[in-house]
Amino acid sequence: MKKYGLLFAAIILLLGGYLAYLFEFKEYNTSDAEVDILTKEEYVIELADGSKIVLDKNGNLIRHITGADGKVTTVDVAGSLPISQVSDGAVASATSENAKSSAKKGESGNSGKAAESKAAKGKAPKASVKDIKNQYEPALANIEEQAYDNLDNLINLAKSEYLEMEANDQKISYPYFYNKYTGAAAKLEERTDKVFNAVMQIMEHDLKVNGHSTEIVESMHKEYKNKKNKLRRDILKETAGL
Repeated sequence: MKKYGLLFAAIILLLGGYLAYLFEFKEYNTSDAEVDILTKEEYVIELADGSKIVLDKNGNLIRHITGADGKVTTVDVAGSLPISQVSDGAVASATSENAKSSAKKGESGNSGKAAESKAAKGKAPKASVKDIKNQYEPALANIEEQAYDNLDNLINLAKSEYLEMEANDQKISYPYFYNKYTGAAAKLEERTDKVFNAVMQIMEHDLKVNGHSTEIVESMHKEYKNKKNKLRRDILKETAGL
């Protein structure tokens, strides 16, 4: 009986090693122009200040900022200004003008002078954590929407290829599909991560310049990872029917 147990264990190990070889190590010709184009789909994410974070097909991450004259300036994401800093400048300018107007009209002399003095310092009220989060939520929702669209397109390509091979009575290699489409999905995930992290980096800077803790950024990173894990489970359920 012991011999049979050892033999069974050996068979399991051999099968496991062979499956690992088929799915992980064996090289397959998975080149596909459509899949390649999809995995390099450009991301364009608009922020609340009107600037745009762009991830091009080559993986370059930049930010386009349109000035008051309509001229577009390209800057590195890492060194670009957070949204509230731009907003604060605008608010400070408006506050200054209002204070000067009030002083001229003689409205509440002392309060008018106090308001002008405060505005002259160029300091606007700091944005709250809630305000900052609200400014970035549309951009994060846009990232999620584009990521889902790209993934749906990838799944549809996989289904189409599978059904075409089935209709033509071609031999269907599951390791081939696994390598081809999990590899493509990993590339999409990497690009989505890159854009998400860029937005989080600017938001973190925003929190710091406004004197807030960055705990909420860590919380949003965890939420993002949880969403990705759930999505993986949902995809496995959906593709199990193939």
